[in-house]
Amino acid sequence: MIQRLFASFLTHKKPSLNAAITLFSDAVVVVVGSEADIVVDSISIASTTEWPTAIEMLITKHQLTGAQVAVILGQGLYQSLLIDKPELSSDELALALPYLVKDLVNEAPEDIVADGFSCLQNDRLQVFVSTRQQLNKIIAACKSAGCNAACVTVESVVWSEFTADNRSQLVVHRHGNGNLQLTAFSQHKLFFQRQLRGFDVSLVVMANTDAQSLQLDSLALELQRSLDFVSAQLRDNPISQLLISCDNDDNHQLAQALNDRLNVTVKALVPPQPSLTSTAARVTWAGLKQGFDSAINLYSQHLQPKRQWLTLNNMLLSWLALTVLIATVSGCYSFKSRQLAPEIVSNNAQLTAAQTELALIQKQLLLHIVSPIKQQRVSVLEQEISAKQATLKAVANHDASLLVGYGEVLTQLAAAASTDISIDRISISADGMNINGSARIPDAVPRWLSTFNRYSTLAERRFQLLTIDRDDSNQVRFSLQAQRLQGVN
Repeated sequence: MIQRLFASFLTHKKPSLNAAITLFSDAVVVVVGSEADIVVDSISIASTTEWPTAIEMLITKHQLTGAQVAVILGQGLYQSLLIDKPELSSDELALALPYLVKDLVNEAPEDIVADGFSCLQNDRLQVFVSTRQQLNKIIAACKSAGCNAACVTVESVVWSEFTADNRSQLVVHRHGNGNLQLTAFSQHKLFFQRQLRGFDVSLVVMANTDAQSLQLDSLALELQRSLDFVSAQLRDNPISQLLISCDNDDNHQLAQALNDRLNVTVKALVPPQPSLTSTAARVTWAGLKQGFDSAINLYSQHLQPKRQWLTLNNMLLSWLALTVLIATVSGCYSFKSRQLAPEIVSNNAQLTAAQTELALIQKQLLLHIVSPIKQQRVSVLEQEISAKQATLKAVANHDASLLVGYGEVLTQLAAAASTDISIDRISISADGMNINGSARIPDAVPRWLSTFNRYSTLAERRFQLLTIDRDDSNQVRFSLQAQRLQGVN
């Protein structure tokens, strides 16, 4: 995890490509520049051992020292294999490919490099294989010449640059006097490859001879077989056009001759730049245009040399940078400390004065603390005052009638007498008046009570309970109580 974290900081963006170099067994071709202005150059060689010399000559001639170049392997320098697609992630697949194709190549998995992509049939994987020795030889030759190999791809893949994205096309191409190569693409993706042997150079000559017609008929037959096979696989988008790019041939005349023999359109491949006259130049230009976007890169990340960060020079530079940083931080703190020194002295003086004042206030506070004995005496006095206030309140609430007697109450009660009521007992207090007696009939008691409103003193009296019943002699008895007795419901 730590390694991935540091890798996110140390990873650089992919550099832009300045040129592309295509390696063949008989030539080395370079294309330099942009789409609008390109330069094409090549050097013929006798064998692949002359690659370093040819690369150095081209790099020096076109001033590509220090440039980032794309390398394209020509036909015969790699193997193309079709295998079942394994259930692996992309990272695992990159490491597992050499072992997945070990039974299909002559070299050990440790001696080969491989890369691939999914075919249009999702269960198949198109793989391209080269030897690690050959790849190391190419990388070393580029470094020796003063340039850097940024990516390594193959000829079969870069031909897709000349095809359309929304259709299926078959490219018939030949480098020099080699064999014819058939490469089919569907939606800009490689789908089919085949090599045709036994067809002379050139396929068309000025004189229309029987031998030429027979050769063209044989070629058309082989092409039709390939078309039928590919179209059977691509039912939704069959091959609709053939593109011709053959060295040492009149491509337009060859396209016309094949048009007469096939049921699909045949056209000569028209390069985007007039200087791309040869198949090798077109392959090199296509490799430059695709660059890092190519579907195949045999020079993958895990094969590239790891940059050594922990070197003596890097350590010395790190120590120097750390020393400068520490010195800078220390200087900043020292400068800031000198600026704050007067303020610190002033604050310390203020703190000392505040502490002195606090001590004086604390001494004064001790002089004003009340003793516990005094606090207890005050509590006792407060309780006595509360008791006396309660007594005064009771005296104040005492019925004023106790001071003048109950004569007026009895006088008004006598005035309210009724022939139907006989009073046996009267109990008068400050809180109320209770009356017990007998009545001639039960209704006489309420009528008698209603007359109390005529007398001022009796009107002030309130009764909470009226009881009317009969005694043993069937006499009506009543009881008026100012407040209910305890235990009476």
